Amino acid sequence: MSEVKFRLLTIVPIVILLISCSAENKVHSDKKEVSKETVPALSYKVESDSYAQNNINIIYPKLVDLPNDKKEEVINDLIRVEALGALESYSLDLDSHNTLEVDYQITYKSDDFLSIQYIGSAFNKGGAYPLNVFYTTNIDVDKEIKVKLTDLLEIDEAFLQELKNGIYKSYDDNLNLREEGVMKDFWSGVKDQDLLNDLKHADEAGGANNSGIFSYLTQDTLGISLAVPHALGDHLEMEIGYEKLSGNSKSGNSPWE
Repeated sequence: MSEVKFRLLTIVPIVILLISCSAENKVHSDKKEVSKETVPALSYKVESDSYAQNNINIIYPKLVDLPNDKKEEVINDLIRVEALGALESYSLDLDSHNTLEVDYQITYKSDDFLSIQYIGSAFNKGGAYPLNVFYTTNIDVDKEIKVKLTDLLEIDEAFLQELKNGIYKSYDDNLNLREEGVMKDFWSGVKDQDLLNDLKHADEAGGANNSGIFSYLTQDTLGISLAVPHALGDHLEMEIGYEKLSGNSKSGNSPWE
C-alpha cells in the first residue's frame, strides 16, 4: 500500500518461507474444486465466459435468463469490463512473455445484488516472482451499476475498528498470517488515518485505488481485501458480520438491510 507503512521486518523472513514453499506450484492449485456459486440461483442464472490470448486467461461470470434482455446485456458488459481490468492493473501487454490466470467465485447473489471475487496469479516479464491476484466487483442488479464500498457504508473510525477486529480469511492453505503471529504486527504497522483515506477509494478503477483495496459481500459478512507486501501474500482478506455495520450503513443502499 503506497501510503501505509509496515513495521514487519522481524516477521517477513518467516512468511517468505511460507510463500516460497508453494511458489513453484500454480497459485491456489491445492484448493479443492468448489462450485463457483456459493448461494442459490434466484431470478437469473450464472454461466462462465472467458478471455484468452497467449498466456492470458481470465474466466468471469455472465448472467443469463434475466427477464429483461437489455438489463442482462448492460450488466454483462459491466462484468466483462471489470473482469478484464486486471490487464491494466498488472501492466500486462498481452505478449507471450506475460502470464495471467484468473478465475472467479460468486460470494453473494440476490435479485438486487451480485458480488464477484476474482483470484489468481500474474507474472510480468522481468519480474522476480508471480504475484497473487485478487480483485472484486459488486453490482446493483436493479440499477445496473457497480457498487463501491463508500456506496454502502460511511467510512470512519468506528468502521476501521470493526475491520481490525474482523475475521481473517486465508485464501491459501499454506499461508495463514494469524497462525504465524503476523496479524498483530501488521495492524500495529498501519496508520489509521492513511488507511481511512485509502478505504474511501476502495473498488475504484485505476490510480485512485493505489492501495489495492476491494470489497465483497457474502451471505453474512462484508469482506475487505487489502494489498500487502509479497512476503505476506500480496493481499489479505478480513470479513465483518453485517450486524456490526448497522451504525455505518447508508440507508437503502445496503443489501443486508
